[in-house]
Amino acid sequence: MAKSPRPWVYFAAGALTGLFTGAVEMYWHQRSAQHLWDHRLQQVKDLFLQEGPIQGSWIESQAHPYTGKNGRTTDVNYGGITRQENGQLRQYEFIMDVPTGQLLDIYPLA
Repeated sequence: MAKSPRPWVYFAAGALTGLFTGAVEMYWHQRSAQHLWDHRLQQVKDLFLQEGPIQGSWIESQAHPYTGKNGRTTDVNYGGITRQENGQLRQYEFIMDVPTGQLLDIYPLA
């Protein structure tokens, strides 16, 4: 008669399966989130590229609470674009709504 495995073998197998599944899910979530931010940044860059070349760009992946002019509070991401204007670098910052990806504001930095 075959001896059955001890209970700790089942526990270890379950724990390892859970760790592996969690690691794969975390990797997949980070990868898809990065793709989303890259896509949203590219939308803003495309707006600026209509008027000329840009030198650099960035977007934060962490959401921040923001209260708009209408009094509604939503989560937003901040980002920026640097471009050459009249021989000098000029920086712009933008605010983008996290849930919808809508561009809420673009303004030059002093």
